[in-house]
Amino acid sequence: MDALKIILASLCANITAFLCPIRNEIFGLVLLFAVNFLFGLLADLSNHREWSFKKAFRLFRDAAVFFVMVTSIYLIGHLKGEEIATVQCVSFLTYVAIYFYGTNILRNARMVTQEKSTLFKILDFLYYVLSLRIVKGCGSLGNYFELYEKERINRV
Repeated sequence: MDALKIILASLCANITAFLCPIRNEIFGLVLLFAVNFLFGLLADLSNHREWSFKKAFRLFRDAAVFFVMVTSIYLIGHLKGEEIATVQCVSFLTYVAIYFYGTNILRNARMVTQEKSTLFKILDFLYYVLSLRIVKGCGSLGNYFELYEKERINRV
């Protein structure tokens, strides 16, 4: 049993050392997913919705998939010998996750606050800006949202 503990500890230490160049991105993503979970829970509780284990499990599943994707990209780039480009790619994916989960966090935070409060107005403005209501016509991101809406409608 002690040998198994030593093997597992060594494996965890080696994986941690290998992922050291992207540790800040990983910590940031853990924090992002935790804040998203917290505000989703608060929004459900404040709007008298029941706790949904299925919804929570979906968040953990999505986070796990994202972490596997990020670490796989880093592993492939490391094996190709392109450390700097790989770290930049992982950083870009982290910013994309921050944008999409950040808008979700703002939406849920708006649901938690009182509608007449100053905090609600601040959160509402930030949500308005970040959800691209202002810049819908902005290049490829506007095109992405149009294409996404068309595909979503066709699936229904």
